[in-house]
Amino acid sequence: MVKIHLLHENKSIECEPGLNLYEVLSREGFMDAPCGGTGLCGKCKVRIDSQEAIPVSETQAAFFTPEQIAAGWRLACLWEVKTDMTVELPQQFQMSNIISQGYMKEFVPDPSALLPGGGADAAQNCYGAAIDIGTTTVVASLVDLNSGREIESLACLNSQKVFGQDVISRIHYAASNPRGTEILQKTIIKDLKNLLNELCRRHDLIADNIYAVSVAANTTMIHLLAGINPEGMGKSPYTPAFQGALSLKGLDLGLPVSPYCDVYCLPTVSSFIGGDITAGVLACSLENANEKTLFIDIGTNGEIVLVDDERFCACSCAAGPALEGMNISCGVRATPGAIEDVFIAGDTVRYATIGNEAATGICGSGLLAAIAEMRRAGIIHKSGRLQAHPLVEVVDGKKRFMVDAGRSLYLTQQDIRQVQLAKGAILSGIYALLEAVGMKAAELHRVIVAGQFGAHLKAESLIGSGLLPAEWSEVISYAGNTSKSGALICLLSQPERAVIETLARNIEYLELSELEGYKDLFIKCMQF
Repeated sequence: MVKIHLLHENKSIECEPGLNLYEVLSREGFMDAPCGGTGLCGKCKVRIDSQEAIPVSETQAAFFTPEQIAAGWRLACLWEVKTDMTVELPQQFQMSNIISQGYMKEFVPDPSALLPGGGADAAQNCYGAAIDIGTTTVVASLVDLNSGREIESLACLNSQKVFGQDVISRIHYAASNPRGTEILQKTIIKDLKNLLNELCRRHDLIADNIYAVSVAANTTMIHLLAGINPEGMGKSPYTPAFQGALSLKGLDLGLPVSPYCDVYCLPTVSSFIGGDITAGVLACSLENANEKTLFIDIGTNGEIVLVDDERFCACSCAAGPALEGMNISCGVRATPGAIEDVFIAGDTVRYATIGNEAATGICGSGLLAAIAEMRRAGIIHKSGRLQAHPLVEVVDGKKRFMVDAGRSLYLTQQDIRQVQLAKGAILSGIYALLEAVGMKAAELHRVIVAGQFGAHLKAESLIGSGLLPAEWSEVISYAGNTSKSGALICLLSQPERAVIETLARNIEYLELSELEGYKDLFIKCMQF
């Protein structure tokens, strides 16, 4: 065994020699990268102090300055652990920035069916957990089943990120590795066990006090939680192994819960419209909508539901990780120090950071704010090309928009292209849905933006960047983490489970790739 000492973390990790450094660090929860550790994104930078020589490949050199290379900075995913070493890690993602709360409609809690029979003590100590499993983050809330009161929420990063940032990467891993599904299942179960154990520890509970669990998640995450291979969703005709709701036994999954505990997974609609979206529709009471409403959850995937009277039409589009600050040259997650807002005044850039700390990079909200300001200032052509401007520098023949030259924070032409791809995907999905129901953008009465990313956005950035149509500037509202809200509703109410299952059956799914003329629509929507 060899030892990896983590500088500033006061921790050492033992592993077998010959393992990939990124995989070791990722499985311990210290690192993640959009490309899943394939050497493409440059997000797994570490400084290595080792007794052996520290070679640098041409691939690695592209991500570092000569000074950084001399100091021992390398990409962890391109480093094989052979001997004991000391590793300095980049700034870590802080759990305090994960959004755990979201809008929740009024409903009548009725958890009586979940309460076990038996002694008075059992009846007095009945708790449940409402869980939101996202591709990037996991949130768990402890709930008193007798009172319906939410006690506390905890969150963590989804440890499956080591196998890729998006669902397609994880589907591919499950399909191509003989034990892929099992490995991914064990990974998410470990996250859930850690969250549930910590909630119990904080509130002097034991596992036997957890009598019910409800889970809202996208279709891939539900498959992996249940240990069901999702490979059918990775290729046309994109068929899930099951649809609708799913009930599992908590002990069968290995969760620290009562033997009585069932795990209710909110119903899915299709491969890419899952229980997280049906949860949002339920939480926002859209089954009773009397206005033309569009619900959109913006993240690595963009899921959209259009409600027109009693008709529900939905689609999903692959926005990619750019809007979460990843796949961007100076991109970071929404942590303290991340630039979250940008303002351009003449030849000057001003910005705001999370926590008012020194800038460390640009997160998704800052990225869209910068794009909106660059459009307003004429720095970006409608084609997406960077124009000549005092704030645009040319380095090695390539243009960069300088956000903070002193801290070497900038946006490249490739970064703008990443935003264009996300914008094209989401906007084309919106227009495809509108066309499918014969509606104009200006006819919508409400636009509800949900999800982790959406909670940090300004309407000015959404409209100014061109991500959403200009007609919606006055009708946008934010709903937060409606996935967890829907899970909580279903935890506490059997009648609401019947409502959401009916909703799921009534939602029409529109497969964008099969629509005539969609490719042309996508290209048109990429333009600024």
